[in-house]
Amino acid sequence: MIDVIIIGIVAIIDIYVLVKLYNVLHWLTIQPDQSSIDEKKLPTVSVCIAARNETHAMTQCLERVVGSDYPKLEVIVLDDESHDDTSILIKSFAHSGVRFVDGKSLPEGWLGKNHAQARLADEASGEIMFYLDVDTLIERHTIMNLVQYYRRHNARMLSIVPIRNDHWTTSTLFTTMRHFWTLMRFRPETPRAVANAWLIDRKTILDQLATDESLQMSVQMETTIAKKLAKTKEYRLVMSNKWLGLSYEKRWSSQVETSIRLLYPQSSGNSVQVAWLIVLLVSVLLPYALVWWYPWMLGIIVGQYLLAFYYLSRVWVRYRVIGALLLPLTVIQEILLLIISTYRYNFGTITWKGRPVQRVRK
Repeated sequence: MIDVIIIGIVAIIDIYVLVKLYNVLHWLTIQPDQSSIDEKKLPTVSVCIAARNETHAMTQCLERVVGSDYPKLEVIVLDDESHDDTSILIKSFAHSGVRFVDGKSLPEGWLGKNHAQARLADEASGEIMFYLDVDTLIERHTIMNLVQYYRRHNARMLSIVPIRNDHWTTSTLFTTMRHFWTLMRFRPETPRAVANAWLIDRKTILDQLATDESLQMSVQMETTIAKKLAKTKEYRLVMSNKWLGLSYEKRWSSQVETSIRLLYPQSSGNSVQVAWLIVLLVSVLLPYALVWWYPWMLGIIVGQYLLAFYYLSRVWVRYRVIGALLLPLTVIQEILLLIISTYRYNFGTITWKGRPVQRVRK
C-alpha cells in the first residue's frame, strides 16, 4: 500500500512539472520575424551595464555589445566601486564608444544594483533601456531582434530567459535551478522577470523609480515593475533561442550567491511555498532512495531523466545528457541553497557582491 501511495504522489508531481513546463515553454517561445525594418523609425537604445568586480567577464561582454549591428545604440557601463581592474577594462573600450560612469558611494536605503541601475537610467538618453548583466552575452543580431519583437507587441518592458552556452566547467555541470523556478512560477497575470537581460521604456523606469520608493530596496526590482505592467498587458517574458541569441556564462560561486539571495524572496517569504518547493525537490530524490527495495522505481527515475532532458534541451546548448544525469546532485544542491537562503533571511545576513542585503518585510 505504501509503495502505491509513493508512486502516486511522485507521478502526480512529475506530471504536473511536465505539463507546467510544456505550457510555459510553449507560451514563452517566440518565432523568428523576417519582416523588413525601416531603420529610420527604429528607437534609440541604451545598453546599460552595472559592473562590480567583473574582470573575469567584462571584456567578453563588451566585445559582444560593441559588435552589435543595431544602428542607434549607446553603451553605458557603471563601475560600482569595484576593488579590481574592472574600471580599467571598461575605459579600454572608450574608443569603441563605451561611456564610463564612475559609481558613487551607496546612499542609505538603497541596494547596490538598484542604485546603479537608477544612475544608469539618469545617464542614458535612449528611448529604450536595455539592462544587461556582465555575465550575459549577445550576438550581433540580438538587440535588433529584441527591439523588433518589443515594438511589434507594443510592450513597455521585456525580459529574456537566457540559454546556457558555456563550456565543460563546474559552473555548467553544477548549475543552480534559478531559471527553472522562474518558469515554474510563471503565470501571465503574475509574471516573473529575469534580471540577466531586460528592456524597458526609459520614461517608464524613471517614473517607477520616482514614484515607488520600495524599488530602492527590492531584491527583485525588475519583477516588481513587471507585475505592475502586466496588469495592462505591457510586459512580456520570453525564452531566448537561436534567433534572439542571448546566453549567459556565470561562475558557480556567483550562481550560489545569487540563488541564496533570491530563493527565499522568490517564495514570497511564505513558509507554505518554501515547504512546497522542498517537497517538489525531494520527490526527485525519493525514487533513488527506494529503488533498492522497489525495483520498479527505476521506471520513475528514467521518466525523471527524460523530463530533465526535455527541460535542458530548451535551455542548454550543450551537455544536456550529462546535465540530466546529474539531476539528483542538482536537486540536493538546490535544497541546501533553499535552506541556507531561508535561514539567512530570518536569522542571518544576506550579501551581494560584498554588500548586505535586507529584504523589505511586509
